[in-house]
Order: sequence, then structure tokens, then C-alpha cells
Amino acid sequence: MIRRVSLAVLLAVGTLTVISSPAHARACKIDYHCETYYYTDSSRTTLVGVKYENCVGDETWVGRRGSYPEFFETPC
Repeated sequence: MIRRVSLAVLLAVGTLTVISSPAHARACKIDYHCETYYYTDSSRTTLVGVKYENCVGDETWVGRRGSYPEFFETPC
């Protein structure tokens, strides 16, 4: 009985963690410059962070990751 309750609690916490985690944008292709803009809501009115990836794969972050990403890529 205790094991079932413990398992149920662990599954519930794990599900909440997955549901509430920020969305991830797709990976940047090789030989592309990519920018991912993160917003707080689906209307994309409040920008909270940006991730820059240059042509050699270096990443630069400004701000934080939000729940609504918008991804752009440009060939190098």
C-alpha cells in the first residue's frame, strides 16, 4: 500500500515537472546562424530571452528561457 502511494506521488510530481518545463526550440543545423527568441505567452508580446548560435556552434544567452520559443536560422 505504501509503495503504491509513493509511486503515485512520484508519477504526479514527474508529470508536473514535464508539463511546467519551458519549451525547447529545435537544434541549429551545421553551418547555420540561429536565433531563438523566448516569450512569456502565446501572443509573443513579452520577450524574456534570446539564444544566439553562430556558424561554428558557439552559444550566447541573453535573459532566460521562456515557454514560447520562436526559431530563426540563416545559412552561413
